[in-house]
Amino acid sequence: MLIRLLGPVEVERSGQARPVHPPQVALALAALAWEVRRVVPVETLLARVWGEQVPPGARRTLYTIITRIRRDVLADDGAVVRRLGGYLLDVDESAVDVPRFRGLADEALAVPDPVPPLGAALALWRGDPLTGLPGEWAERARHRLRDERREILLRWARVVTGRDAASAVAALSPLAEEYPLDELVAAALVEALHAWGRTAEALAHFARVRRTLAEELGVEPGTALRRVHRALLRSGDAPETARPIPAQLPVGLRHFVGRSAELERLATIANGERPATAAVCAISGPPGVGKSSLALCWAHLHRDRFPDGQLYADLGTIDPADAAAVVLPRFLGALGVAEAQVPSGVEAQIGLYRSLLDCRRVLVVLDDARGATQVRPLLATAPGCLTLVTGRAELSGLAVTAGAHLVSLDVLPGDDAYHLLVAWLGEARPAAEPEATANIIRRCGRLPLALAIVAAQLAQRTDLPLAEVAADLERAGADLEPFAHSDPAIDLRRVFGRSYRDLPVPAARLFRRLGQHPGPHLPLSAAASLAALPVDRARELAGLLDRANLVEIRAPGRLRLHDLLRVYASEQGRAADTRTVRRSATRRLLDYYLHSACAANGICYPHRDDLPLDRPARGAVVERFAGQEEALRWYADALVVLPALLAEAAETGLDTHVWRLAWAFAEFMQRRGLWEENLRAQAMALAAAERLGDRLAEARCHNSIARAHARLGRDGEAVEHFERAVELHRDLGEPVLRAHVHLGLTVALSPTRPVEALNRSLEALELFRQAGDVVGEARALNNSGWLRAGIGEYDEALADCRRSQQLLADLGYTQGEGHAWDSVAHVLHLKGDFAGAVACFERAAELLLDCDDPLAAAETLVRLGETHVEAGDIAPALDAWKQAAEFFDALDDAQAAKVRDRIVSFHHR
Repeated sequence: MLIRLLGPVEVERSGQARPVHPPQVALALAALAWEVRRVVPVETLLARVWGEQVPPGARRTLYTIITRIRRDVLADDGAVVRRLGGYLLDVDESAVDVPRFRGLADEALAVPDPVPPLGAALALWRGDPLTGLPGEWAERARHRLRDERREILLRWARVVTGRDAASAVAALSPLAEEYPLDELVAAALVEALHAWGRTAEALAHFARVRRTLAEELGVEPGTALRRVHRALLRSGDAPETARPIPAQLPVGLRHFVGRSAELERLATIANGERPATAAVCAISGPPGVGKSSLALCWAHLHRDRFPDGQLYADLGTIDPADAAAVVLPRFLGALGVAEAQVPSGVEAQIGLYRSLLDCRRVLVVLDDARGATQVRPLLATAPGCLTLVTGRAELSGLAVTAGAHLVSLDVLPGDDAYHLLVAWLGEARPAAEPEATANIIRRCGRLPLALAIVAAQLAQRTDLPLAEVAADLERAGADLEPFAHSDPAIDLRRVFGRSYRDLPVPAARLFRRLGQHPGPHLPLSAAASLAALPVDRARELAGLLDRANLVEIRAPGRLRLHDLLRVYASEQGRAADTRTVRRSATRRLLDYYLHSACAANGICYPHRDDLPLDRPARGAVVERFAGQEEALRWYADALVVLPALLAEAAETGLDTHVWRLAWAFAEFMQRRGLWEENLRAQAMALAAAERLGDRLAEARCHNSIARAHARLGRDGEAVEHFERAVELHRDLGEPVLRAHVHLGLTVALSPTRPVEALNRSLEALELFRQAGDVVGEARALNNSGWLRAGIGEYDEALADCRRSQQLLADLGYTQGEGHAWDSVAHVLHLKGDFAGAVACFERAAELLLDCDDPLAAAETLVRLGETHVEAGDIAPALDAWKQAAEFFDALDDAQAAKVRDRIVSFHHR
C-alpha cells in the first residue's frame, strides 16, 4: 500500500490508485499521513479539516471520518489508532509518499551516486500536491512540498549536468518559468546550457534573469548567479599562481561519537545547495554539549573540500571588543601578507582579508564566540568559503545579517552516550555492567563533557568497577564535585561559570532560583514565583538565559534546565543567597503548584468539593487556565515533579502543603488509573496530616488511599481505610464527607457483601438528601441502581439510574451523567434490551471522553463490546474493544492486554 499526497490524495494497492473522496476524508487522511506514526491531536485534526471556524458537531463528524478511513480507505493495510488526545496513523513511513520522498533525498546524501535516489524521489510526484483540497493547512503543505521538490530537482540537475546536460536542461527549463526570480534555478540552468554546448543561450538566459531582477525587485544578481556567469566568461583562463595554504586546525577528538545528523547537515551546507546562505554556519548549545568537538571533527573530516587552507581562532580567550584587532593580523599573516603590509586600521584589515579570500576555498573556524558582533568582522564571505562558528550564546543574529545556517546542539541521545563510554573504555566493561553504565549516563545527563570527564577517570583505573563510580555519582547528589578537573578548560563548574558570569545580575538571580525547582521542566509562572517576579519580567529574563544557552524555552511558557546546570544553579544559590531567601522561594513555588492545581480542579472537576486555602505567598503566581484542555496539560506536566514537591514540603516543615497538594492531584491521577502513584502521594499526605493533628485532612487521605486499594483489588486494605475515614467524619460532624466515603466503601464491599454495599449506598443517599447536596444525591442514586442490578432488582435499579441521569443532566455535571448513562446501559443489558443498552453505552462513552475521563470511557467501551456480542454483532464489538485497548494503552493500563486477548480470541473463532 502507498498513500499518495504528491498529487491528488490516493491510496495505491497492487499498482492501482484509488482516489480518496470526499475532501473532508481526504484532508483527514492527509493530515494523519503528514504526521505518520506520530499522534495528531484532535484539535489539530479539526483545524486541518475545517479551518479556524470549526462547526458544531465537528468532533462527532471527525469520529465518523476516522471510522470511514479505517474501514473503507485503508481496509486491512493500516490502522488509525486512538491515542490520548488524538489519533495516530500506524503504518510504516515508507507507505506514505512524502516521507518516502524525503527518505530518498536523505539517502542521496550518503551514497556515491545520488542520481538514482534523487530520480526515484522526483518520480513520486504526480502533479500539484494535495490537488484540489481546500483550506489553509493544505495550502501551506503545498507550498512547503513545492519548495522541497525544487530543492531536490536542483540537486539532481547539478549532478546530471556533467553526464546528461540535455536532460538537466529539459527538467530545469519549466522550473525556471515557474520561478523566474529564483537565482539558484537560473544558475543551474545557465550551467546546464553551457555544459550542453549552448553557451550563447546560457548567457542570454543570464541576461534575461538579470533584467527581470532589476525590473521586478530593483536588485542585481546575487553571488551564486554571478559566480556561474564569471565561470562562463573565464572558462579558458589559466590556473592561478600558487599561494600560501594555512593549516591552523587544532587536533580533533579521538573519542568523538554520534552527531551524525549534524555532520550530514554541515556537509550539505558545504556542498553549496544554497550558495547564497551557505557561507556561514553557527553551532550553539549549552556549555559542555560538544560544540567545539563537532566543529573540529567535521573540519578534519572535510578539510579536502577546502584546498586553499583552514584558519582557526579560539575567541573564548579574547575580549569580545578586541577580537577583530587580535585575530585579523594573524589570519592575514597565514594568508601570506607580510607583517609590514598589514594595514593599521581594523576596517582596512577586514577589506584586505575578504579580498584575499575571494576566489579561494578556505574553511574558517571561529571557536567559543561570545556573540554575533564578535565574529561578524571575521566571516569569510567569498563563495566557496565556509565559516564555522561555535558559541556559548545563541547566534541567531548571524542568520539575519549573514544568512547563517543555525545548528543547535542538545545532549547526546542515549545510544550515542553509551557509545561514547565504549569509545573510551572498550565494549567489555560497559557490557559487563549495563545497569551501572545506564546510571552513569543518567547522572551525567548525557552531557558529552561530563561523560568524557568520568570516562577519562575510568580509563585510567581499569580495575575500578563501574558500579562503584555510579554509586559515587549518586551519593554526590546535588554536587558537581565528581566533574571537577585540574584543567580549567574542562572543569565542569568553570565551564558553566564562563556562561554564568556573563549574565546580567537579574538574569543570574533568576538562574539561581531555578536551581530550587525539583525537575528539569517548569512553567514560566513557576519560575516567576521562585523569583517573586511578574510573569512578563520573568519571560524577559528567561529569554536572556535561553540566549545564553543556560535555559531552553521549549514551548510558549515552558522552560527546560539540564540536570547538571540545575545542580550548578543550586550551588550558586546556596553560595549567594541566605537560607531565609531560599526558604521563601520554596514557599512561593509550593503555593504556585497548590493554588494552580486547585484552579485546574475547578475547571476540570467542578463538582468536586472545594479545598479551603490560605492566600498565596506574596510574589507567588497562580496559573489562569483558558479551558479544560489547557488545565489538563498543566496537570500532566506538573505530575512529574509532584513526588519531589511533596518531599520538599515535608522537609521544609510545610505539612499543610503536603496533604493539600496530594488532594489537589488525586482526582487527576484517579482518572488516569495512576493508583500506585496516588497511593504513594497519599501516604506522604497522611503522614503530614498526622503530624499536624488535622483529623479532617487525615479522613480525606484515608478516603483516597481506600479508593486506590479498591481499584487495585485490595479489598481488605480498602475497607480498613474507608472505615477509618467514616469514623473520623462521624466524629467531626461531616455528614456529606461521610456520605462520600460510604459510596467509596461500596466498591470494596460489592464483590463479596453486595447487600451490605447497597445499605451503605442507601445510607449515603439519605445523608446527601438531608444536607441538600443534589450532586451527591444523584451519585448515590446511580450507585444504588448499579448495586440493585447486581442482586436482581432490575426495575428499581433502572428507576434509580434514570433519575440519577436526569438530575446530573439538569446540573450540567457531564462526568456524572456519563457514569449514569453507563449504569442505565448496564441495567438494560441485564434486562436483555441490547439495542437500548448499545445506545446508552455509546452516549456514556461520548460524555466521559468529553469530560476527560478516558479510563471510565475505556471501561464503558468494554461493556459496549460485550453487549454487541450478546446481540450477535461481532464486528462492532471488535471496534469498541479496539478503541478501549487504545485508551488503556495510552494510560499504560494492564487492562489493555486483556482486551486485546479477547479480540484475538474472537478472530480465531
